[in-house]
Amino acid sequence: MTWLRRALIGFAYLLLYLAADQLAPTHLEGGNSLQAWNAAPALSFGFAARFGPFWLPLTFAAPLLSCLLDGSLLSLPLPSLLNAMAQAAGAAIACFTLRPRIDQPSQIKRLKGVFLFFSATVAASLVLALAQGSGEMLRQATDTKPVLALAGGAFLAHLVAIGSLAPLFLVLKRQKGRVRFHISISAEIVLQALALTVIAWEVFGQFINAEIHFFYLLFLPFAWIATRHGQKGAALALFAIYLAPLITDILFGHSDHVIVEMQIRMLVLAVTSLLLGAMVSEKRLAEIEMQARQTELAHFQRMNIGWEMASALAHEINQPLTAAMNLTQAALRLLKSPSPDLERTQSVMRMSVDKIERVGQIIHGLRDFMRKGEMTLSRNAMSDLADEALRLVEAEANAAGISLKSLGLQGLPPIIANKTQIEQVLINLTRNAVQSLSLAKTPDPVVLVSGKLEGDVVQISVSDNGPGLSAEVLGRLFEPFVTTKPSGMGLGLSICKSILEAHEGRLWAENVPQGGAIFHFTLPLAECEAPNG
Repeated sequence: MTWLRRALIGFAYLLLYLAADQLAPTHLEGGNSLQAWNAAPALSFGFAARFGPFWLPLTFAAPLLSCLLDGSLLSLPLPSLLNAMAQAAGAAIACFTLRPRIDQPSQIKRLKGVFLFFSATVAASLVLALAQGSGEMLRQATDTKPVLALAGGAFLAHLVAIGSLAPLFLVLKRQKGRVRFHISISAEIVLQALALTVIAWEVFGQFINAEIHFFYLLFLPFAWIATRHGQKGAALALFAIYLAPLITDILFGHSDHVIVEMQIRMLVLAVTSLLLGAMVSEKRLAEIEMQARQTELAHFQRMNIGWEMASALAHEINQPLTAAMNLTQAALRLLKSPSPDLERTQSVMRMSVDKIERVGQIIHGLRDFMRKGEMTLSRNAMSDLADEALRLVEAEANAAGISLKSLGLQGLPPIIANKTQIEQVLINLTRNAVQSLSLAKTPDPVVLVSGKLEGDVVQISVSDNGPGLSAEVLGRLFEPFVTTKPSGMGLGLSICKSILEAHEGRLWAENVPQGGAIFHFTLPLAECEAPNG
């Protein structure tokens, strides 16, 4: 905040303070003077709470300046000084009790903030009332009873003034060093203001010195405003309604017997309105926070899905791309030989092209799987799918000295499935078995792919004669990022499970009693109704 802006803010505060202090009518309380509707100390309370401790010296100087203008500072310097100290102390209570918690504009919009505000209000009002009573005793020697009556009246007056005026300061929003209070004008707001004006005129204008039966009608527009606009509306309505008794007291004068009753009802109105406004605002803040969390969660889910899809693609295309690279390098070596075998080179390059085409099929298959909608299904012979998968894993198995076998697949009826995805499931399960056997250095390692008919589904099993799976891994085997391989990502089995569930099949694993692990999965027969992805 620049010094010029601070100077303007301080000047505006001083003008408001002097106007409020000089215009407030004076009444007699037990023979002593009392300003029942003096808003000046409440302005200092709210001003310090909003803008901070930097302004506390000004809250001490403002009452001294007001006393100087009316001549009381020179005639009664000690009571005037005591009053200025009390107002600065009340502002300090507001500043150090509320400001650390109201840097966030929503603080008084919560019930906890309202209770804290009224605690500070009571403390500041008590300090002001004690100072006012002590000042009166310094002005003239009086009995204790009238001074106590004056202090009680001052306490209630400050309680009402602070409770009605200070909340408006606390709902001001600070944006880039500037204070803003924005409320859009609508037909409903015009009707609310009209209702408040009419009822305020009936209460404070026509029947101000009669029994104020109409006062409780004020609760209706206040409830309407608070429930519609929350704490901001309640604070603005309280500020406006406090001006009504102040203006009518200046114009018509209040009877002394009415003032206390009216102040008590004003205090009840302030407490009720601020609590209701806080409940409404707190509910809205909770809804905003929930929406923010939901937005953040949705963003996280989108990021997570994108990351999982990227990981899945990397996992799935790694093997065929590696095979294509190895085949291409083999072809280059053949071409560099003294007498290149072009026919064999051509065969190797054709195999490399097949691997690259395989990558495209995998990408399209995963894209179809991730996309919400239909999945391309067709009739397939399980033996053909298994033969293709074993052929793609054969090079890796041969390099590790592992034997690949199939059993009972030829006589199985056709299945309904996405060819690329089911081949990928078989490749993943077979490669996992090959890599497990290779790591365990099992003697005479064998991977067996077998199948059998189970009712209206085909059950395929991929088994090995390795060390098997531990109980801990077996219980979490199909969760993402669970792997037994040092460099594994833990996504392959999770993807396989998702693919099979999309085909209305299932996947499970168990250990073989003789040693090794076996993975089973099921697929529906072609004669059954095809699943709809």
